[in-house]
Amino acid sequence: MILSFARAFAAATLLLALVAVPLSGSHAQGGPPPTITVAPPAAAKAKPDETQVKLDALKTEMEQIATWVVRDGQSDKRLAEMRARIDELRKAAEEIDAQDSPRRTAIEARLKQLGPAPQAKEDEPAPVEADALKTEREEQQKLAAAVEGRVKQAQLLQLRADEIVRTIADIRRKRFTSQLFDQSRSLLEPALWGEAAQAVPTTVSSASYLLRDWFGLLVSRGGETALAVGLALAAIGALLLGMRHRLIRLTTREATVEQPPALRQAAVATGIVMLNMVVPLFGLWAVTRALTLFDLNPTRVDHFLEAIVQGLAAAMTIYGISLALLAPGKPQWRLAAVGDATATRVLRLLSILAVSHGLGITAERMFDVLSAPVAEIIAVTGLFAVGDCVLVMMVLRAVARSLSHEDEPAAQAAGEAEVSEAATRRSSLWRWVIPVGWLVAIGALVALAAGHVALAAFMTQQLVRGGAVLGLLSLLLLLADEVIVATFDVRTRVGTMLVRSMGFSRETVEQIGVILSGAARLFLIALGTLLVLTPIGLDSQDLLADAKVAFFGFKIGSFTFSPSAILSGVVFLAVGIALTRGIQGWLDQKLLPRTRLDVGLKNSIRTSFGYVGVVVSVMLAFSVVGLDLQNLAIVASALAVGVGFGLQSIVNNFVSGLILLVERPIKAGDLVEVGTEKGFVRKINVRSTEIETFDRASLIVPNSTLISGNVKNWMHRDLTGRCVVDVGAAYDADPDKVRAALLDCAREHAKVRTFPAPGVFFVGFGDNALEFRLICTVGNVNDAFSVESDLRFSIVQRLRALDITIPFAQRDINIRQLDDLQGLMARFVPPAPRGGGGLPETDA
Repeated sequence: MILSFARAFAAATLLLALVAVPLSGSHAQGGPPPTITVAPPAAAKAKPDETQVKLDALKTEMEQIATWVVRDGQSDKRLAEMRARIDELRKAAEEIDAQDSPRRTAIEARLKQLGPAPQAKEDEPAPVEADALKTEREEQQKLAAAVEGRVKQAQLLQLRADEIVRTIADIRRKRFTSQLFDQSRSLLEPALWGEAAQAVPTTVSSASYLLRDWFGLLVSRGGETALAVGLALAAIGALLLGMRHRLIRLTTREATVEQPPALRQAAVATGIVMLNMVVPLFGLWAVTRALTLFDLNPTRVDHFLEAIVQGLAAAMTIYGISLALLAPGKPQWRLAAVGDATATRVLRLLSILAVSHGLGITAERMFDVLSAPVAEIIAVTGLFAVGDCVLVMMVLRAVARSLSHEDEPAAQAAGEAEVSEAATRRSSLWRWVIPVGWLVAIGALVALAAGHVALAAFMTQQLVRGGAVLGLLSLLLLLADEVIVATFDVRTRVGTMLVRSMGFSRETVEQIGVILSGAARLFLIALGTLLVLTPIGLDSQDLLADAKVAFFGFKIGSFTFSPSAILSGVVFLAVGIALTRGIQGWLDQKLLPRTRLDVGLKNSIRTSFGYVGVVVSVMLAFSVVGLDLQNLAIVASALAVGVGFGLQSIVNNFVSGLILLVERPIKAGDLVEVGTEKGFVRKINVRSTEIETFDRASLIVPNSTLISGNVKNWMHRDLTGRCVVDVGAAYDADPDKVRAALLDCAREHAKVRTFPAPGVFFVGFGDNALEFRLICTVGNVNDAFSVESDLRFSIVQRLRALDITIPFAQRDINIRQLDDLQGLMARFVPPAPRGGGGLPETDA
């Protein structure tokens, strides 16, 4: 029934909505006084009297609103309208403050430049000052006083607006609390139902009078108005029917698709929500706006239609979300973690709940329009609340049975197989939702029995509303995740464009998608929280205002904390660092390679520029945030204590790194020895230096060790290196021949330099050989190891050709008292018999 009724009214939507603009609004009596229109301050400098007139007008209107706020009888809608007007007035005061504050700063700068008036000292003549200077100072002082007064007034108006806003919020919260916890009559009281039954004919008569008057108004407008309205509604209906037909084709869940992608599941479910909720409700809204356009809905009729639209909105929302998530009969399309049999049962219960809840909301709104008796309002409201509670508990029970597999045997007996994996999945969210739902439903029934009908109705409405928001939120979260992740996939058009056109890596593109998905999830969760919290006394205007203040700045003592300024500072810091890295890359690839500077100096220039760029970027970021750089001295003094303890080694290494870059005792590419390790310097960082050893290992040495310790740098002054080869010759060899052979080997090598000339030295008489040392010089120390190896090969060949022996270690062993040793051995080892097959005797 709900679907048929909603779709019948949905014929009046899109086209008329494009042209339906309300001509005027109606105001109930007892509302706030006529507001004073205050034009926002102009961007250009306004005259002092004009600005003062605006300030006076703002103050007058604020005081009028403050007077009307505290009067009795103001409806919640009127309080919300006054709250919105106060926000506009506060914004106008902020604009005046923002306009005059820079002028005040400029005038103070001029006065500081002019300086104070000269004062006469004792026993000295009065100082003489130019008349023009004195006149200028007086004029600037007058301007400063006037601007200062306007700024102070604007700031006081902002404070006054905040006070009025807090007063309105307190009144609305107190009214909400008093209405919510006001005790009425219990539903268990028989007399209540009797009074309600007697009041039904009166309410029906009032509704018939209302409809009869409305029909009379329609007839009195004549046939032309009826024809125009009918044509407009027919055109809109035809357009909406076309949209509905197209949405039906797009949201068809094909049973032949076994495993649809998650993105398609979410997209189809969203289309089903739009088909069953958004399109019909938009059509109903367009009908009401069309009646307003032709002035065919007086105030009571407008409230009557509003009650119908709100009830249908609640019903269609529940049904559309339930159908989108449950997908009865098609488990492969289901987004809820329940079985197939449970999905069919739960959808049936939720459809009944949608009708019951929608009728309850419509009846509650209509009773205000029809001025129904209190007994009838209590009885009908309590009856619908009981129905909602019972239906919610039946839904929760069915879901709980599905999660515990208690309904699977019954489903299989009925021939319904639980084929979907969703039927066996476990949802931790349901483990929290089900107990909370039961507690709220039971609490509402207890409140009804105790006579708190308003509280029970509120609890049931919030229970149903929270469930609808939770279901819609889960659908939108899934849709946002899948859409963003699929959009930033490297295989899609967007991902390919980012990789090919903007130079992003594949991992970066995927990371961007994940970050955007997380941001979308946070936004949707915040929006869902706002929808849930708004009806419990938290005004959306208050929440938005608090969020605005929290984002754009709030004060803690004398310090103003502004997340927006911090975000801007982070952006400036990121841009500055990016520019620094770009210029460093330009230096590395373009400028420095075309200079004659050595590798170490090039690295020092690049690193120093990086330090300077980072420092400048940090200073700019601090300026954007609003931190005074002069106040950093306080931070530095506080850090001094930390430097004296935990940060000492870090600061020591940082300063040592700066010294390495300036003095350059070692530089990138140098061959150094640190302790027992030897290798090439690859990079000098802020805290440490990276050295690559001959084993291809990275040795990380703190910069302070390189400054305070002993470091051998083979390439500090130049690249020349020395080769040393030690050679031993037999004692019977001719030393002169050995010397000549070694010199010939050194001179024949291509990498051995002729200056300084190679030399051979007779270094000692060894235990086994005559010791010689060949010393020569190579142009690059990196070639020293290979040259020494080549020389050793050549020396071995040359000495062998000259029959010069390179001796090895020799030892002569003399054993004393050999006869005593033979007698001792004979006592333990008997001699072998002759001819006995033993070992033959040998003469020693």
